Amino acid sequence: MTSTKSRLVSFLRTEEYKALSEVKIDGKILDVGGSKYAGYHELIKGKHEFIVGNIDSSFGTDLIFNAENQWPFDGDHFDATMLINVLEHLSDYRTALSEANRVTKKGGVIIGVVPFMFNVHGSPGDYFRYTKTNLVKILSDAGFGDIEVRELGTGAFSVVYHCLMGLYRFRFVSRAVMALCRKFDELLARIKPNNLMSKTYMPLGYFLKAIKPH
Repeated sequence: MTSTKSRLVSFLRTEEYKALSEVKIDGKILDVGGSKYAGYHELIKGKHEFIVGNIDSSFGTDLIFNAENQWPFDGDHFDATMLINVLEHLSDYRTALSEANRVTKKGGVIIGVVPFMFNVHGSPGDYFRYTKTNLVKILSDAGFGDIEVRELGTGAFSVVYHCLMGLYRFRFVSRAVMALCRKFDELLARIKPNNLMSKTYMPLGYFLKAIKPH
């Protein structure tokens, strides 16, 4: 993963980074499936230290491990655990969430992002697309509470943008089309709130946050 400055403008990534820029965490953060070069690290507010774990060393990582197996950390070790665009790549997401709960301190937080209206992208595999209802359930089943799941994207036109974004190789064109799509989705929402083309029913993805109870 690279910084936003070197990438084609992605509607989902823009929404992800907006949500992550609102997060404040103090302490030690485990970024599972992430990269030491991830652009979102600099967005997280607070005084913290990132420990990055990935199955692939080419991403830039502190530790190499498979998130579907037991993680190489003691219990109650981290103040926060992050799973950014990772859960869709895990066939055994239950073990990953259970391990996230185990290594996170009581009162600590899990932060995640998953795609929904998104192309198949193996890294190395691509197994799932989660709904809001499903995310609440699997986080609760894993022992987390105070669960927040919110939609990313603006509705049907943000989905159209994503499907066509490969045509727009110049950043100024991408941003102009993205802004236009936002306006169309806002207009639809004003005409008929929560319509079937709104982000409630046609999200690009979801941002999730939950607490490990004391």
